[in-house]
Parts: sequence; structure tokens; C-alpha cells
Amino acid sequence: MDNKIQLLSYEDMCAMPEPEWLVEGLIQKRSTAVMFGKSNAFKSFLAIDIGLGVDTGQDWHGNPVSPGGVLFVATEGANGVGRLRIPGWYEHHRIDEGDRRAYLYPKEIRLDVADDITALIAAMNIRGNFALVVIDIFGGSMAGSEIEDKTARAWVHGVQRILRETGASILTVAHTGWQDDSRARMHTHFWGSFDTRLKVEGDKEAMTATLTVERHKDADSTGSWGFRLVQSHGTLVPEMDTSVKSTAAKKTALSAKNRAALNALDDALVEHGVRKQGSDWPPCNVVMIDHWRQHFYLHSADDTAEAKRKAFQRARDALREHGHVQFYDDHAWRCAG
Repeated sequence: MDNKIQLLSYEDMCAMPEPEWLVEGLIQKRSTAVMFGKSNAFKSFLAIDIGLGVDTGQDWHGNPVSPGGVLFVATEGANGVGRLRIPGWYEHHRIDEGDRRAYLYPKEIRLDVADDITALIAAMNIRGNFALVVIDIFGGSMAGSEIEDKTARAWVHGVQRILRETGASILTVAHTGWQDDSRARMHTHFWGSFDTRLKVEGDKEAMTATLTVERHKDADSTGSWGFRLVQSHGTLVPEMDTSVKSTAAKKTALSAKNRAALNALDDALVEHGVRKQGSDWPPCNVVMIDHWRQHFYLHSADDTAEAKRKAFQRARDALREHGHVQFYDDHAWRCAG
């Protein structure tokens, strides 16, 4: 094994390849993604729909797919996933039995434990090449606590090792926070590590769900799809329904600079976010507005310091007016929704 450190020259950097899509507009190859939403939002059914689209090579509701092997890691309800949900999806889409190639890891796995990562990679290598690993659900995929920094760093290291040694993308399904449904319930180091964040909103009574790109690190962060969940072969299968709209889509669309400001706030919260105590503070991390401003300047394409300052002021005020952020005592935080 070659342990020499490889340094890239300027020419090497410029020659680095553009990211490729596993599912166009949704998940890139060799990347990590988190799909988050409240309980009963139909996240697991959407994850199966995406995963089996990759497995069969079918376009995902009109979006081209690069086909490849898929592994589902079901830390909860594995029997129902393997016995009902995956077979039901295949039956609904009339996939020949010889073309049903998905695999299931039917128990909890500790992605913050190196030996478990080694065993999983070995099992994947025996079965062949995998393009996607679906981890459902996040909370059952670690030995430690999802709010501990030590656990977060070990878990992220483990996931990056899977990505590096197998070439598979990782899609992790997670619940939102108890008080804040604008992000997944996890330590900020988890949250900041994902290349893509996908938000799911579900209506159990109406049997509908929306999936919205909340952020791609290295691509245009747009895209929202509406679905109606239909009963089929003992399970629920998502069918696209353009009349189903997300809460975010019903709001005034964000301008490019306002979206950049939100992304900058996310970056600042990951790097500098702290939890404040007291009745005036929210039950989530907050960050100094100066730190937010510094990250916004990194996103800004304005030429002068004065133009950047004014752009930040406008974006900050607009985001507060539309309920995306809130301030207190020179600090800011993201609002739910």
C-alpha cells in the first residue's frame, strides 16, 4: 500500500474533474447526502425509491440515473424493508426478478467504530461494486450519542472511509430536531459534513410528500419534487404529483444573494456556532453576526468592500423579514421552515 502523500500542483487542481451525478440534480457520485424530515414524513419510502432507481437504472421521475449496485442499511424495521417495501417497489415497477439486485444489511451498524467499517467494506467488496449505500436511520448507525463531538468525528471519518474505499455515495436518512425542523437532529459536525442536504415534508393524512434540495456544496442548490404515496403490493410507493408543493415553494423564492447568505450562515454555525442558555435564546446553535458576515463575504461576488457590506445588510434584513433567520444580542440563528 502506497502511503506517500500526494500533493496537487496548480495545474493538477485545474485539471480536477467536474462532479458527476448519480441521480441528476439530487445526489452526486462519490458524495455524502442527508435526507431529513419529521417522523411519518415518508422519508424511508423516498429513500427506497431513490435507491432502487439507481439499482435498476430507471430515470428517477424524469431525472437521469447512473445505474449501479445499492446497499440498504436498515437499522430499524429491517424485516419490513426486506420483506415488503423493497419487493413491493420492484413489483409496482414490474422489474424482472433477474434485475432485482439490491442488497440489505439488516441490523444496526456502528459507523463510529473502525472494526464495523472494515467488516462492512469487506462485505461490499465480496458482493461487487456499489454506487450507493442508504443508511436508514441515522440514529441507529453509531455506538455513541448523535450529539457528541467525539462520536460525530468518528462517524464522519467512517463514512468518508466507505466513500473512499468503495466509491459509493452515502445517503443517510435522519429525523429533524425536536424544536427545529429546519435541520436534522445531530451534532453540527455531522450536519456540516454532508455534500448534499435534502429536506422532506410529509402530510400523513393527505398521503403526500415533498423532497427539496436544501443545499449542494458543489452544484446549484435548487430542485423540489412533489409526490403522492400510493398503496401497492403491500407497501407505499411514491408517484410524482406536480400539484404537491413544499412549504418552502409556497414562500417567496429566495434570490441568489439571499440563498448565498443562508448558506454562509450554515457555514458560520458549523464553524462558530454555540448554544446559549436563557429564556431569550432559541433551543439551537447561534452565531455572532460578525462571523456570519465574514462567511457571506467569501460567497460574495461583489467587487468592493462597501458593495459586500451593503449586500450583506440587504440579505440579512430580507431573510429576517421572511422568517428565515432571527437575531438577538448581536447573534443570529436559522428559523424552522
